[in-house]
Amino acid sequence: MTLARSLMLVMAALLIVAATLALIGLLKVIGPHSTAVQAGTPRLGAYGADISQTSVSGVSSGGAMAMQMHVAHSSIMRGIGVIAGVAYDCADSSLPLLDRITRGVGVCLAGGFSADAAFSIARTTFVAGISGAIDPITHLSGQKVWLFSGYNDGTVHRPAMDAVAGYYENYVAAGNVFYKTNSPAQHAFVTDDFGLPCSQVDPNYINNCNYDAAGELLEYIYGHLAARSGTPSEPILEFDQTEFLGGVNPKAIGLADKGYVYVPKACQGQACRVHVVFHGCQQYAGRIGDALYAHAGYNRWADTNRLIVLYPQTVATDGGLAHPDEPMNPRGCWDWWGYSPLPGNDGYARKTGFQIAAVRAMLDRLAQNYAPGKSSDTFGTPQDFIVGDSTASAVALEWKPNTAASGFNIYRSSTGTGTFTKINSQPVPGASFADRGLAASTTYHYKVTAIANGVESAPTSPITAATTADPPACDPYFSDNVTHVTSGRAWSNLTDAFALGSNNPMGQYNNTTFSHLLKESLVMYRVGYCP
Repeated sequence: MTLARSLMLVMAALLIVAATLALIGLLKVIGPHSTAVQAGTPRLGAYGADISQTSVSGVSSGGAMAMQMHVAHSSIMRGIGVIAGVAYDCADSSLPLLDRITRGVGVCLAGGFSADAAFSIARTTFVAGISGAIDPITHLSGQKVWLFSGYNDGTVHRPAMDAVAGYYENYVAAGNVFYKTNSPAQHAFVTDDFGLPCSQVDPNYINNCNYDAAGELLEYIYGHLAARSGTPSEPILEFDQTEFLGGVNPKAIGLADKGYVYVPKACQGQACRVHVVFHGCQQYAGRIGDALYAHAGYNRWADTNRLIVLYPQTVATDGGLAHPDEPMNPRGCWDWWGYSPLPGNDGYARKTGFQIAAVRAMLDRLAQNYAPGKSSDTFGTPQDFIVGDSTASAVALEWKPNTAASGFNIYRSSTGTGTFTKINSQPVPGASFADRGLAASTTYHYKVTAIANGVESAPTSPITAATTADPPACDPYFSDNVTHVTSGRAWSNLTDAFALGSNNPMGQYNNTTFSHLLKESLVMYRVGYCP
């Protein structure tokens, strides 16, 4: 999951290979490869899915990949969830590969100046000017965007996720963006029932923080859902990914031979939606088995809400002189800097990007045999109005989706019996709304109405929501001890490492021992986590 370490390893290897790659030539790289279905591996099924109801989410490099997929194919998307990702094309596809890696390591993961929202917006504007590169950006306007940045994340720093938030706020109404910033989570996918405790480093980067990230993001994207099942009722299906790769060697574009999909029983006979989950670095199934695709929590929600969950998979590759036809991607990250040795690797964030094209082909297969059905929704007062989540400055409101309504109005009051004032300037699409810019530790009251053909329904009964206290201010750093020392956060006696200023012991001075540090001043770091 440590993006910085992954990119640093890639950059070091590329510096060695660059001078000799021309001598080897590209014939091996671009030569023909078999795309036959792997022996014993089933083909991905055609389930008649409604591709216009697709959504995506991802963590770490998967968060970056989810953004690329979302922007490239926004016309079929309903929304996105990003956990500890970086903004669209932050690595800058206009740069040579080595420069993209340098920028990714030194700028994108930290965020801030030159890796802010304005930079990614400018890159999107440029790419949008290339015919067929991405869907028209106007499709983003109605999307639901759910973002998560744990305040103990020392790998992808808060400014990097702030850039993601600022990026979407340029295209999406403010009420469509919910940004979770008050969780003590570190750099990991967060659940409420699986993984090591929240403050421990899980080698699979899945932590139990008593928070159901999968459920929270799905409900914000689609609206209030039926309660999740106790356990998934159907087996997770393995499928052959190689038939979706356009004739190239899977490893040449960083993909594994096999992917996984969860198909609820209800979706085996009627049209369902699809949610695509992009794992993080070091979270591919070849390394952690079913830890993510079976335990992240998506499948239990899919079971009761007619949702197919697609889990495409990457693979770790060494690249280098021994394997010039493979990327230098030793931790199996998703491609957000264009690592493939194939010509055209700078198109990684476009429809033509090797991984994006492969995943879209998987979606098209799931959608084969689609037959549109008729909605049974009737216009009226919104149902199942709830408070989904809250932070110190925002509240997420959700209700049951209703296709008979063209939009919704949100009303707020400071008291349950006081005057309720409409707070949305335009009808709200979908079945969720983020009320933002609120005061910390404050109670608010809400009602919602539906709109259709100029008619407004009766309001719901009022519900009460409360913002949380402000989270602690943290400046965390997570990396191997050599990186900590070379970055000036620690010192070494050549055997062990110690936090700068506090002299807290950090263990052995090598690049396989990792530490989580908190910065307290320019010359003071300590080992630990914010509470």
